[in-house]
Amino acid sequence: MKKYFVLIMMLVLWATSCKKSFIQLENPTQISTNDLYKDATGLSLAVTGAYGALQNIYGKSSGGVGIYLFGDVPSDNSSAVVTGAGLGDFEYFTIAPENPNLETMWANLYTCIARCNITISRAPAIAMDTTLRNRYIGEMKFLRALSYFNAVRIWGGVPLVTKEITTIAQSLTYNRATTANVYAQIEQDLKDAETVLPISYTGTDLGRATSGAAKAILGKVYLTEGKFDLCKAELTGLLPRGTNPYGYDLVTNYSDVYSLTDELNKEIIFAVRYTGGGFGTGSPFYNWFLPEISGSAIAKVGGSSGFNTVRQDLFDAFPTTDPRRDLSIAKYTGTTASALYTRKYIDAPTAAFDASNDWIVIRYADVMLMYAEAENELNGPANAISYVNDVRKRAYAGVANNLTAAQTSSQANMRLAIETERRLELNMEGHRWFDLVRTNRAITVMNAHFTKYQIKSGTTVVQITNHDLLFPIPLREIQLNPNLTQNP
Repeated sequence: MKKYFVLIMMLVLWATSCKKSFIQLENPTQISTNDLYKDATGLSLAVTGAYGALQNIYGKSSGGVGIYLFGDVPSDNSSAVVTGAGLGDFEYFTIAPENPNLETMWANLYTCIARCNITISRAPAIAMDTTLRNRYIGEMKFLRALSYFNAVRIWGGVPLVTKEITTIAQSLTYNRATTANVYAQIEQDLKDAETVLPISYTGTDLGRATSGAAKAILGKVYLTEGKFDLCKAELTGLLPRGTNPYGYDLVTNYSDVYSLTDELNKEIIFAVRYTGGGFGTGSPFYNWFLPEISGSAIAKVGGSSGFNTVRQDLFDAFPTTDPRRDLSIAKYTGTTASALYTRKYIDAPTAAFDASNDWIVIRYADVMLMYAEAENELNGPANAISYVNDVRKRAYAGVANNLTAAQTSSQANMRLAIETERRLELNMEGHRWFDLVRTNRAITVMNAHFTKYQIKSGTTVVQITNHDLLFPIPLREIQLNPNLTQNP
């Protein structure tokens, strides 16, 4: 899908953009919305345009903040203290509603949702193969659900738009739906997608949403809602390892998860795809995540931004014997200071912010740890232990390194063991903050972290309370639509 995506994205990027009614100009390099939805070829382009919107959500230098700013930076995993841009506000929990990164993420999420809504509403009228049309609709429901899942975890209840909006006046009638209603829509979209999406793809379709991806994300949605029985039932369909219908399994070596030569390996369930090389579809993570003090010492092009710099606390959380520590984290030592950085997005791009690293949205180790968590919540540790130990065994290059008797002695201890394992296994992949909020551990963990390292905003050690668990609704959206209310 990477090559296919590169070839046609230039045709579709603005196909769903708004046009001012007082001027009628046709750009010969763009496709109008009406022309796009006339046949199966146009519908295919529209679907690819929705996939393209994911790049801005998960990170793109030309207009995407990236999910890391919401999933990693507010946590004890990383730091983003940089001059300007408002990124450091997420680290110190000093985020004001006018922070531009909030508006950018909001706009990017709703751009993807809008593209999905248009395609879902117009596809039924197109004369084409019914199975393919239903698959396209399923893909759009998957992307819409994924976008709303990100939105509801960031802001709580958000405007729930599930149809094509054709006028500005129509858009201003929406207010914030309840969190429960947003989750209900996410669940329904993923259930619908699961029934029509294929198990796998070949050729240029590789990388599209599959029925397995829908099951995995739905399992995570249920886990986030505390619906542990439904989570377990959904994820059971992705088990056992290797012999499940989808072929999902842990790759042998932890470092191979992030291979640039085998990006869609058997562990990857869904990823946002990027291709470097001057096509406008490259990923920025290589430059974004290198420590700012390293300058051009590591980055041969584009410099080092320090937007997502590894904290010492994450490094220290690894046992010294855990190979994942040195496979995940490296240290740069300059003349006057040093800094840690993630190895997971290392590449060799020929231009700045134009690497080929995909962003992994969900992978099989995540599924195994989620299943263990649901099992522990339902029945205690006994039947959850093996799933965590399998992940640990792969981490230790095939050598068993099981949880201790103390870690598995009670449901509460097992919760903490799974929390730690998720932090180590999935580090710097955008999960940590959402995990802490989901398990009601964010306030306890983060306040202890701020105190331990004396992390201050001004002269005061940072401490968070319940109102910090959601981010502010962007000020611009409230100014445009008075129906929207601000978070506390």
